[in-house]
Amino acid sequence: MTIVRLPFPISVNAMYADGKVRRHKSQRYADWCQEAGYRLNRQNVIPVRGPVSLLYEVQDGKDNRRRDLVNLEKGCTDLLVEFGIIEADHDLILREVRMIWNRDVEGVRITITPFKSAEGIGHERAKHRA
Repeated sequence: MTIVRLPFPISVNAMYADGKVRRHKSQRYADWCQEAGYRLNRQNVIPVRGPVSLLYEVQDGKDNRRRDLVNLEKGCTDLLVEFGIIEADHDLILREVRMIWNRDVEGVRITITPFKSAEGIGHERAKHRA
């Protein structure tokens, strides 16, 4: 099990801005990525190889805004992939995601656990399908 702590995530709705030709990272998302990457580097996280399960515990009561919990996952997961903490976010690697609000967390706490299912889906099966 590996635990990662990041700043409060950016909603997927605020991650990208429309440009004249294509979408690009919004300044707010770029700033969050920079801060989150800095924090991630300071934690010296050991990468988790093979299929994983992610538990997101997101700071509850940060402010009085109503938020869509699942919109807070994408940027965090992309960052874990970009920094090599998990191998990918496709179906062979990211096998389960749980998200909960937690008043005892500041920002977001992500618990990464190697995934083992009742059917025996694990790293060996993922390697054969990749």
